[in-house]
Amino acid sequence: MKKVIYFASIWLALFIMVPSIQSQAQEAEGYTFLRGPMGPQVCLGKYAPPTADAVSGVCEGQLLDLVQFNAVSTKLSADRLDQVIQVLQAIDDKLAANNEKVDRLIEAAVATQASFDKQNRELGETIEKRFNSIPEELLSNDLFKQELTKLKADILKEVEKRFQPRTAPAAK
Repeated sequence: MKKVIYFASIWLALFIMVPSIQSQAQEAEGYTFLRGPMGPQVCLGKYAPPTADAVSGVCEGQLLDLVQFNAVSTKLSADRLDQVIQVLQAIDDKLAANNEKVDRLIEAAVATQASFDKQNRELGETIEKRFNSIPEELLSNDLFKQELTKLKADILKEVEKRFQPRTAPAAK
């Protein structure tokens, strides 16, 4: 008799819990969470709620307990995180390569500017030497000497004006 009462009470408990279980289905982020007799469960497919009080809802897909779902979700999250880390590493590698190229371009620009400035200085010095090497006999005429000095100054001003030294960016 005790066995009959025991089985009857279990049946009664299940009969009472099944409708309450179905009414406690909650959806979050595309998953349906259910409270089952063995604890919380997750329906990974489509969940069809109960149509009548006597009929329970149906999970059209895999039904996992919460611990299994947590493990699967954690694994998927870790895999996705690894993918994101790989993408970020690839971006970092490309940025490092681009930074090296930019550094080389800056160094080349600095070297070119330095060479250009040196050539301009040498041009001014050459003009100065040429004018200073004019024989004294030609410079004995004061008017001629003034015109040559004026011509030299005009040429040097024009060279300086056209070929002004530029400040180059500092090399890294």
